[in-house]
Amino acid sequence: MKKLLYILSISLIINGCSITGSGTAVYENGSNNEVIILKVPSEPDTISDDMQYANFEIEVPEITKDIYKNGSINAYIERTYDDGSPSRWSQLPQVFLNSENSTSAYISFGEGFIRVSMQSEETVEELFEMFKERNLKLVIVN
Repeated sequence: MKKLLYILSISLIINGCSITGSGTAVYENGSNNEVIILKVPSEPDTISDDMQYANFEIEVPEITKDIYKNGSINAYIERTYDDGSPSRWSQLPQVFLNSENSTSAYISFGEGFIRVSMQSEETVEELFEMFKERNLKLVIVN
């Protein structure tokens, strides 16, 4: 009986939305999601003198005034590996805690742009090296 309820629940969820072309999911309640892939720049826009903070901004014209006021943005950094591990998307914020150099990266957005900020107890250089020139996926929910 539990399996039947599980399958029925999944079927209702799947049938509750329909996918249209060009990466947009349209749901019955009228909201839609837009997926955008951006490239992280090779250098930060700002880096503090003590190297504990850096950020970069990317223009995103799809973030309209309406999305700024009423929507939300989910961001994912693409992870690829040379050792045979599967590629995957990791959601921001990213927090790396270790005894030597705890760091974090998080996203903020305004009308027409996103900003990814990085903070560290010591230096953000290693974290930015890991992010630079990778794909950044934005899911805009409105």
